[in-house]
Amino acid sequence: MKMSDMSLFRMARQQMDWLGDRQTVLAQNIANADTPNYRAKDLKALSFERELRDIKQVRMQATSGTHLQGTVQKPDFRVEELRARDVYETNPNDNGIVLEEQMMKVSDTQMKYQLASNVYQKNMTMLRTAIGRNGQ
Repeated sequence: MKMSDMSLFRMARQQMDWLGDRQTVLAQNIANADTPNYRAKDLKALSFERELRDIKQVRMQATSGTHLQGTVQKPDFRVEELRARDVYETNPNDNGIVLEEQMMKVSDTQMKYQLASNVYQKNMTMLRTAIGRNGQ
């Protein structure tokens, strides 16, 4: 089994993929801040509990008489856009973009991406140390 196929690494990659997609949607919101009648969009939140529940058991598969390798099926991962919620601030062009709110979401997304990246890197270093590569 490749280290990158382990559930912790797969979940960290999925989180980073979702956060990257969210950053794109938020950037589109900010770019359309002055577009008349544009409504803010966001992505459906990634559920950590659902991802844990969906982790498939590793099936052992013999590749030769002396080796065993686990295989993990990839989960069905879909990102869905949410409809804009009620907006409590109005603009002259009647759109639903509040720049301060969007910038807070961008900052939050950036922090969460950095956290997922750090978890991935630290666990990779720990596994490398365990197999005798001294974290290199």
